[in-house]
Amino acid sequence: MDKKVIAAFDFDGTLTTSTSSRILFLKYLVGLPKVVSSLLSSFVYSELGRFKLDRLSWHDYLDNLILKDRDKKELNEQAMQFLEQVLIKKLRKEALECLNFHQQQGHTCVLISGAWDIYLKPLARRYHFKQLICTELEFDPVSHKSTGRMRNKYCLGQQKLEEFKKLYEHREDYELYAYGDSANDIALLNYADHAFYKCFK
Repeated sequence: MDKKVIAAFDFDGTLTTSTSSRILFLKYLVGLPKVVSSLLSSFVYSELGRFKLDRLSWHDYLDNLILKDRDKKELNEQAMQFLEQVLIKKLRKEALECLNFHQQQGHTCVLISGAWDIYLKPLARRYHFKQLICTELEFDPVSHKSTGRMRNKYCLGQQKLEEFKKLYEHREDYELYAYGDSANDIALLNYADHAFYKCFK
């Protein structure tokens, strides 16, 4: 019996020419000056917090600063506009051709990224990924406003591999192709039968 074939694609820098769709989205929401000032604020927070055991990481602080108390419906609408106006233009033609090849072969295509579900969900549907593994924004169930936190850990590095293994437990049952471009993809690339690093240019 032939093994199932899975093709796992990182998003930022692999499928796209941008290394951080998260920063692009924050810029889209509030403008570049606000993102820059927030980045500086988060850096200062991080430096001042070096001696605090309970400190947030700088990116958690930045996310909280910009996202907290934003309405879910409004944020979803802005994410769709961001997808149409910005993100689609960042996709690599060669990467989409590779995705299409795997899909034509009947392979299970997985989008796996540290980027946010709010814009990756509609993108994954548009490009017919069978599975999306990513970082999920948290919303208050009563007010439907962003808490400024994530529902899960950022899907980066070893965490990316762990999330993948939760869905595909039995390694002997499948053959894995993995595509990535950064240190955050190394664990998954090392786990794959066929690893492709920075192959789309």
